[in-house]
Amino acid sequence: MKRKLTIEETKALLALTKDDIDMNLLRNFFAIRMGQDEARFNTFDTFRLPKDRLYNSQSIETTIGRYLWNFFVIPDQFLKKFEYRDAVFDKKTVGIFEKKLANMLLNDEINTEDYGHYLNCAEWITLGITYFISPTMDYDMNIPIPEVIKRKEELFEKYAKEIKEGDPNAVSMIEAELITLSRKLIKEKGNEGYDFFESGAFSFENNYKKTSIMGGIIENPYTGKLDVLKSNYMQGISQEEFPLFANSTITGGYARGVETQKAGYETKKINNAVQNVILDDATTDCGTTQYITTVIPAAMQSMFLYRYVLDGGKEVMLDEKNMSKFIGREIKMRSAMYCKNPQICNKCAGELYYKLGIKNAGLLASTMSGSLMNLALKKTHDQTIRFNKIHITDYITKR
Repeated sequence: MKRKLTIEETKALLALTKDDIDMNLLRNFFAIRMGQDEARFNTFDTFRLPKDRLYNSQSIETTIGRYLWNFFVIPDQFLKKFEYRDAVFDKKTVGIFEKKLANMLLNDEINTEDYGHYLNCAEWITLGITYFISPTMDYDMNIPIPEVIKRKEELFEKYAKEIKEGDPNAVSMIEAELITLSRKLIKEKGNEGYDFFESGAFSFENNYKKTSIMGGIIENPYTGKLDVLKSNYMQGISQEEFPLFANSTITGGYARGVETQKAGYETKKINNAVQNVILDDATTDCGTTQYITTVIPAAMQSMFLYRYVLDGGKEVMLDEKNMSKFIGREIKMRSAMYCKNPQICNKCAGELYYKLGIKNAGLLASTMSGSLMNLALKKTHDQTIRFNKIHITDYITKR
């Protein structure tokens, strides 16, 4: 139950120093001990943070958890630039935060020791307190929801023909509807075990689905066709589907053992093909008058940082200060595709490589095969088949 701290509790919290924060203090704050009905505090208990107390430009209502994260984990240099972070730190928010922190590192606003200290503090506090503040898959969370199972039976009857044929689109629609219904009912019930998935730490679509809804659609490693698994682990695997569930284990093992081998081979091929792509010295400019025409999506803006674009007939470098001006707009950007120098000049390459101290830029192309290898490794844990809508114009560059 959320509550507001008393004046005395708030004073005690704000009097803490970084040296005071150890695992004993955190257990004393947030753990439910034997003989207790509830913890001393919840991480979401609120208090009023006075103006300028922790780089906050105004007095704000915040939580104990957010305060400790800002105070103990986030580097002061970041808070001085971006102010106090009064936000839920889930997977998405942490990703945005760490991109900003990485840009500060690139621009020498923090050093590697500062960044390393952040990583150490973040992992220590999150891993250290997880077992007493983060409920995960408890029994009540795992029990299949009657309304969901009833709807599953209806959908399997409705799409019987498509399921028999292994139609991935039909099964994907069934899964999406059942997962959406499950989320809705679990949230309405207020089960704390869902926080584990809401944070983005694990995939609800994969873990909860297999445990409490249905195995879903998987690729058969022997036939290459798609099998549909209606059973789930909590209600028990049917005799007919037992071999198919066993195949899913084999598929994961195959991906780990064979697909990673393929990705390694692809890395060697890519390195051999582009290892001669080298950057010219800093400040070089080939003087090309050709540009690629593209649009910067908001979700991908970090990929365009430190590139040179035309703005009012002049070339400017994209950075955190001016990026918002170009998002969603059609722009002309300098590109290695049109560089006239034997080695790619600074203006066509942009500033990122130089900030990272990279000259043999071609070797970075191996990250493509690395991404493929990571996807193969993930199949050990998640073999969910997903569908996305794409438009061909998203992959065509205008000239």
